[in-house]
Amino acid sequence: MSTYIKDKARFTVVTEGVIRMEYSENGKFVDGETLFAKRDMCWDATVTDGDVLTIKTESFTLYYIGGEFTAESLFADIHVDGFETRWHYGDSNKENLGGTLHTLDGVDGFRPLPDGLLSKDGWYVIDDSSTPFMKDGWIENRDEEHKLDLYLFAYGRNYKAALSDLAAVSGKMEIPRKYFFGSWYSRWWPYSADEFKGIVEDYDKNDFPLDILVMDMDWHYQDWGHEDGEPKYEYGYGHAGGNLGWTGYTWNKRLIPDPEGIIKDFGDRGIAVTLNDHPCDGVRDADEVYSRFMENLEKSGYSEVVPTIEDRVNDREKAYVEKGIKNFRFNAGSKVYMDAFFDATNAEMEDKGAAFRWLDWQQDYLYPNVHGMNNLTHLKWLNHLYYENSKKGGKRGMSFSRWGGFGDHKHPAYFSGDSTTNWDTLAFEVQMTVSAGNVGCFWWSHDIGGFMDTVPGGQGEVYARWVQFGAMSPALRVHMCGLGDFDRRPWTWGEYSPVMRDAYHLRSVLMPYIYSEAKNSSDFSVPLLRALYIDHPEDDEAYKHPGQYFFGEGIMTAPVCRAVDEDGFVESEIYFPEGIWYDWFTGEKYGEGHHTVKNTLNTFPMFLRAGYPVVTQPYTARMTAEKLTSPRIIIYAGDSGVSTLYEDDGITDIALGVCRITGISYDDDEKSVTLTPYTANYDDGITARNITVELHCADVLEAICDTHSVTFEVAGGVITATISDVAPDESVSVNFR
Repeated sequence: MSTYIKDKARFTVVTEGVIRMEYSENGKFVDGETLFAKRDMCWDATVTDGDVLTIKTESFTLYYIGGEFTAESLFADIHVDGFETRWHYGDSNKENLGGTLHTLDGVDGFRPLPDGLLSKDGWYVIDDSSTPFMKDGWIENRDEEHKLDLYLFAYGRNYKAALSDLAAVSGKMEIPRKYFFGSWYSRWWPYSADEFKGIVEDYDKNDFPLDILVMDMDWHYQDWGHEDGEPKYEYGYGHAGGNLGWTGYTWNKRLIPDPEGIIKDFGDRGIAVTLNDHPCDGVRDADEVYSRFMENLEKSGYSEVVPTIEDRVNDREKAYVEKGIKNFRFNAGSKVYMDAFFDATNAEMEDKGAAFRWLDWQQDYLYPNVHGMNNLTHLKWLNHLYYENSKKGGKRGMSFSRWGGFGDHKHPAYFSGDSTTNWDTLAFEVQMTVSAGNVGCFWWSHDIGGFMDTVPGGQGEVYARWVQFGAMSPALRVHMCGLGDFDRRPWTWGEYSPVMRDAYHLRSVLMPYIYSEAKNSSDFSVPLLRALYIDHPEDDEAYKHPGQYFFGEGIMTAPVCRAVDEDGFVESEIYFPEGIWYDWFTGEKYGEGHHTVKNTLNTFPMFLRAGYPVVTQPYTARMTAEKLTSPRIIIYAGDSGVSTLYEDDGITDIALGVCRITGISYDDDEKSVTLTPYTANYDDGITARNITVELHCADVLEAICDTHSVTFEVAGGVITATISDVAPDESVSVNFR
C-alpha cells in the first residue's frame, strides 16, 4: 500500500524519495493526471498510524499530527546516504541551486533565477495545487475544495536521484528530433524564396553546415503593404505596435510563390524548414483556410465564445461582438476549437512540408488565461497541444517554444527569446542553460549572438564566442531582428568568420557523440549540459564554477565570455574534478585541481575525459542528416571507459524502438577497444563501414583485429587504427600492443 489518509489529508508515496501531500476541505481526493503529474507511480513504505501518522522510506520519514498543514503538524526527516536534515511545512528553500527563466525577452546582462528542483538543502517542494487536471486528453478545472497538492522531493545530495524522480512523477525528458541539434539559420526579415535559396547556397559555398532554415513571420501576409486581392486583417488583438498581421495562416505568395516546392527542394538537400506561428488571433476570415476552419466548427456544433466582463481585457472584444464577428477569440480552452484550428492551419503549414512550428506565443498580457480555466496561462498548455499535434504519422513530438515551467520538459524543445548582445548576457546565458537542467529543461536553444545587437556589426568577438558556446550547447541556432543588411550569416563577419567556421565544423564532427549523449540524457534524466555538482555533489569546489559544465559524459567545457587581452589571449581558471582530462585543441594533460588555461580567439576550454570513447564523424554540411559510414572513435589513454553510439532516423517516435545502439568500451590496461551491438532495429542501408580508432597518449607498436584487416599508423603521437568492412550489427575488437 502507498496511499494513507488521516483527517482531511492524504499522502501517497510516489517513489522512494517523493511523497505527494494533499489537503481537501471536503475530504475528497483526486487521482487524475495533471499537466505536471502522471499519477501512475507508487512505492511501498513503512507506516505507523496513531496520534501521529508516520510514513517511512529509505530516504525520508514523514510525520503528520493532523489538522491543517502547518510547520508543527507536518514535517519530515530526510536521510539519504548520510545526509540528514529536517523539513517543516512552509520552510523556505535557502540553498537552492537555481532553475531557468521562461524567456530571455529583453534580458540585458544577469537576472535572478527562480528556484530549481536541486538544492543543497537536500529537498524541494513542487506545488501542483493549481495545475489543471487532464481527462481524456483535455484539461479541466480542479475542485476548489481540494486546497493543497504538494510533492516533497527528498534526495539529500543525490541530485541525479532527484531528476530521476522528477521524470518518474512527471514524465521523461523526451529527446527532440535530431535536426534540432544541428545548425539553424533564422532572421526576422521578409526574405523572398530566391533570397532563401541564396542563403542556403551561400552556406554551402562558404563551407558552413546547415540543418534547419527558419521562415519567420513573413512567410504569411501581414497587414501592411498588401496589394489588391491579397488578404487584409481587419480585426484582432495585434501585437508589436498593433500589427494585426502578427497572426496569419495564408502564404505570402509575393515572397514565396511556391511554398511546397521550396520546402521540398530544401528537404531534398537535407534541410528542414520551420515556420513561425503567433496564434493569438486564431483563424480569421482573411485567411484562405477560414472556410475549412468554420466548416469544422459548425459541424461540431461549436458555440462562439462571447467574453464576459470578468475575462475581457479591453473594449476591442466588445466591438467584435457588436459587429457580429464569429469566433474572433483564439480559444485554447475548447478541444473542438483547437481540433478545427490545427486541421485548418496544418493544411498551410505541416501539410505543405513544414517540419514543425515555432510557437512564438507572447500574448498573455492581452488575455492572460486559457478560456474557461482558472489560473492557466497559455504557454504551458499550448506547448502540450503543439507537441501532440506534431506527432502525426508516427513522428517524434517536436514543439519549439518558450519554457512553460515544471512539467514542460515533456514537450521539447525551447527557444529563449530576444536577448541583448553583450558579454554579460552571454555569460548569464551560459549559466542559465547549465542550471536549466535542474528543472528538466535540457534542450534550450538561444539566439546565438543575441537578438538585439545595439552595435550592429561591431561585436564580432562577442558573436564568435557565442558561436563557440552554441557548438557546446543543445543547438547552434543563430537568430536576430531585422537591421538592414546586417544579420548573423557567419561568413559575413570578416576576421571572425574563420573562428566561427572552426566552431561549426567542430559541431558537425561531434554530432554522433552529441546525439548519443542527448539520448542518454533522456533515458537517464541527466542533463546534456550539467553542472559539476550534479556529478560531484560532495565537492564544495564544484558549486563555485557556474559557467563550467559537462557536455555529456566525456567532455567538459567553459565557454569564454570576455575579450582577449592585448596579446590575443584569454585566461580561464578551470576546476578539474577527479580523473584525467586532455585539452581538445592542444592535447595537454590535466589532473584534479585548479589550473589556468590560456586560449586564443580560435580556441576555448574544452577537455576530453581520459578513457571515454568519443564517437565523431567526418565533417559534413548536413551534420544531422548524414549517415554514419565512417565513424572515428577518439580515446585518450589513462583510464578505462564505456560509451554508447545511438543511431536512428532522427524523426520517428522513440517509443517505436527503431534504432541502432552500439556499446563501445575501452580497457586501458589491455589497450583494447570493443564495439558491441545492443540493438539493431534500424536499417539505414549501410551494410559495412570502416571504423577508425584514434588513441592518444599511449605507447604502442601495432594494432590487431582477429576478424578484420587493420590499417595502422602513428603520427604526431596519435595512434590510428582503421578496421575495414565492419557490419553495423557486428561485434568487433581492436587490440593495441
